Amino acid sequence: MVLDQYIQRIEDKLHLLLKKMQLVQSENVLLKEEVNTQRKEIATQQQALASLEDRLRLMKIADAAQGAPASISEDDAFKKEIRGKINDYIKEIDRCIAMLNG
Repeated sequence: MVLDQYIQRIEDKLHLLLKKMQLVQSENVLLKEEVNTQRKEIATQQQALASLEDRLRLMKIADAAQGAPASISEDDAFKKEIRGKINDYIKEIDRCIAMLNG
């Protein structure tokens, strides 16, 4: 009789443990879905940030073209960046002309 009770308690504990395991597994699935959702949201926000940074650069270029004042340190760094981009564009145009002539 004592052995039957002992076995019954073990079975009860086993069933309880299995229920807890199922709860943890379902919670794990939900958390994985949440992580995936947040990763997608982060990627979207990073794309939006990159787009805004590009727009800011274009606005700075437009302001510089219109002669808008800027701080001296920003102005020097910006001028160097613009010169580099202009040089890159000139090189690309030269390559295109060479391809047209060749």
